[in-house]
Amino acid sequence: MPQGNGDFPDDTNEKGTPTETDESDRRSKTPLSRRRLLQISGVTIASPFAIGTAVGGASDHPNTIVIDGTVSAAKSTYEFAVSGGVEPHSETGPTEVKDTIDGSSVTGAVHRDTDAYRFNGELTSLDVNGDAQVSLSYGDESGTEADRLQLVAENDTSINYTVTTTGKMVAVTDGDHPVEEGDEVVENSDGTWTATGSVDTGEGDTFDFWGEIASISPMDGEFTLFVNGNEVTSYELTGEDPPETREHSYSFEGTGDSWADYYLEVEDDADMVASTLDGAVIEPDFHWVSDDGTKAAGRVDPGERHAYEFDNLVLDVTIEGEADAFVDGRESNLDYYPQEGATGDDWKGGFPWQEVDVEREHSYSFEGTGDSWADYYLEVEDDADMVASTLDGAVIEPDFHWVSDDGTKAAGRVDPGERHAYEFNNLVLDVTIEGEADAFVDGRESNLDYYPQDGATGDGWKGGFPWQDEEEQTTTSTDGPVLGGGPGYPNAVTESDADYVVNSRSELDNALASASSGETVFVPGGEQISLGDRRYDIPDGVTLASSRGVDGSSGALLYTDSEPWKLLTIDGSGRLTGVRLKGPHPDDDTSKDSSGTGVQTFGAGEIDNCDIWGFSYAGVRVASGDGAHVHHNVVRENNTGGIGYGVAAESGTPTIEYNYFNFNRHSVKSAGDNPGYTARYNHFGPQSTGGVIDVHEPAGVSLEVHNNVVEPVVSTSGHRDPLQSIQIRGTPEEAYDVHDNWFFNDLEPRDSPAGWTNEAIIQATESTWANIDWWDNYYGEDASVGYSDVIPGYDGSRSP
Repeated sequence: MPQGNGDFPDDTNEKGTPTETDESDRRSKTPLSRRRLLQISGVTIASPFAIGTAVGGASDHPNTIVIDGTVSAAKSTYEFAVSGGVEPHSETGPTEVKDTIDGSSVTGAVHRDTDAYRFNGELTSLDVNGDAQVSLSYGDESGTEADRLQLVAENDTSINYTVTTTGKMVAVTDGDHPVEEGDEVVENSDGTWTATGSVDTGEGDTFDFWGEIASISPMDGEFTLFVNGNEVTSYELTGEDPPETREHSYSFEGTGDSWADYYLEVEDDADMVASTLDGAVIEPDFHWVSDDGTKAAGRVDPGERHAYEFDNLVLDVTIEGEADAFVDGRESNLDYYPQEGATGDDWKGGFPWQEVDVEREHSYSFEGTGDSWADYYLEVEDDADMVASTLDGAVIEPDFHWVSDDGTKAAGRVDPGERHAYEFNNLVLDVTIEGEADAFVDGRESNLDYYPQDGATGDGWKGGFPWQDEEEQTTTSTDGPVLGGGPGYPNAVTESDADYVVNSRSELDNALASASSGETVFVPGGEQISLGDRRYDIPDGVTLASSRGVDGSSGALLYTDSEPWKLLTIDGSGRLTGVRLKGPHPDDDTSKDSSGTGVQTFGAGEIDNCDIWGFSYAGVRVASGDGAHVHHNVVRENNTGGIGYGVAAESGTPTIEYNYFNFNRHSVKSAGDNPGYTARYNHFGPQSTGGVIDVHEPAGVSLEVHNNVVEPVVSTSGHRDPLQSIQIRGTPEEAYDVHDNWFFNDLEPRDSPAGWTNEAIIQATESTWANIDWWDNYYGEDASVGYSDVIPGYDGSRSP
């Protein structure tokens, strides 16, 4: 089960560790079952201990016992016996002269240190006097609740592998296909476990694991997987969809000192797709496939490979730069092309990756700042050679921007928190913005009153672009932001917008598998669909929607009573909107030993206008990629002890805004090695079981928390009063900025707390509070401030 990175010292969590409380067992000298853990004389035998070092040197003594005396300042003595041999464990804890081994019996003492031993057989007796904590692990067998995974290489094959599980994993060092020296099992900071190693011809490695298989690399190859003796595929284990297969393939491998551009054309009805064949990578920002599946273009770096699969014949291939080409795995003769039927060279060029590398003298950019998109128009002088750019973190969205053929005009639609940018070689003539967006010229704030200038062609060309014809708004926005979504949300989706309408789990599954980028799968508002214990993927560019907030609808209910680690996933720029998503643990359910997550993003996904609650690990998990946008949702009742997150930002730099959070453990959390997040314009309701806004050590790179209403003052679970509004574990690499928030806690932060402090709104580990800054915040429920002063236009309507 994924665990949190730990809480503060007064918030420890022992859940999930079976204990035996019968007093007669506490000092028992009778044999102890290797399948159970005991609590003896007040000494906890913790969850099975695992060594995060290379496996090896333990084949004769595969089991481990650790006596940890660092948990107390007092001295503890111990004695134990095993049914086999025993020896000191030099890699984990030193032993001293007073610690003795007599055959299969051991006596010793710990005083602010740790002793560790390896042994074979079983632990037959244990007696501890003191507060030391004992950890016990059987390396050759891992418990009746574990599943056993074996990976076996085929003949004449060598496989380097990586396996990650959502729960604990241990190496099995005896029996068929034992793990050998050089392989490794480690626990990760997010509570997952990862095994890395290699197997050669006919050999294999064996692991016992709890939870689920989160990932396997490679997914395909000349090897066989077994779980509990049954042959399975990597796709069955991870829930991933097998790659689409086609009759033919073509690939490009960069060989020079710089990138190479390529163009590929095939016959009609080829249904061409990008592929990871033979180690190829798919880079959405640097490859393109036409809608009819007949043309592909891309840019491949030296040493990398791009590949495509298709069902018809190749008509034309062009490479600009140095790259090798392969057709169906064999070296391709480029002199053979073009073939009859090729459409020529007119389409070869003008792709975004070919324009962003061209340097220009000037730049102009637009950054969305409202609670909805903004349309913009930019005109420059002749001979400006204007191109779209990724300058200063801007994104290029071909479906939402346009540049005229003569390079003098640009138009687009930018979402809140996103930036569009353009570079050019002449002066600006005109700028128009419809909606809320900031504008910058050459990196400085632009004065829009300066435009239009002489030479501008007027407003006749401004309008009629494809993104402006998509759909008419079906709801009426209020004067202020519809915080938390629901009635009045301006970007709600209705059934008339749908390409697929589904009323059952099987229909939903089939529609998501069939939908293409730009299409919408819609669940009517009155439906309730049980999703069971499996994962459902929303493909890149596809929207899964319901009608929350439209004509009084609360939106369709998608729910599970099971514990899937991934219930819904959003790939690329997919979107989840207008649904109610309910997990198996609503309300106050802090004791569940589980790891369910409602929806995860893998890329620049969007989650908006949803009501999400009742998941053990997280309501929303930002799992990988940049650009995720979580906005206008209600996220509540995700509060399992030790985990329990509203939004877990574990990768990328997501924007989290206009949400209502309540009764989570941490409403916003970030993995410490994640670059950061922006949390703004959110209302955090009065209930929280742990610190409201959190970042784990080492506290990321750059994070910003501004214009939020933060109500919790006392932990709902009663373990902390006052409750920290913000917890910063470690030192941010660049900055953690906190400003313009309203904290109902009336105790202002202190500059130099002595270690942990329970008095401050902000709780940090560094005595200097390095790289942490706060300004213009309000403190206390009775502060002279209103909701609309903090979140412009918001009337506080989400308050209980």
